[in-house]
Amino acid sequence: MSMIVIVQYARQQGLLLGIDRFTDAQSDEACDRLLELIKPNTDDNVEIVMLSADSEEVLTKTHAKYFSGKAMRNLRREVDQINI
Repeated sequence: MSMIVIVQYARQQGLLLGIDRFTDAQSDEACDRLLELIKPNTDDNVEIVMLSADSEEVLTKTHAKYFSGKAMRNLRREVDQINI
């Protein structure tokens, strides 16, 4: 089964701002979420993309800039703060 990922990425900073994960069965919800993110975005620095692959491992290879250690550190910080 494939997965769908919506990525919000700050180009200039090289940081992942957000990530939403969906299954194939949730493709309608994924499209709704994509539109929800794109419509209000007026920042040319922010990339919002929908990706699909068999696994997140495949995505880390085919779209490495979104999943690099540097890009992910922004989200790791937020998770660490939640877990405190």
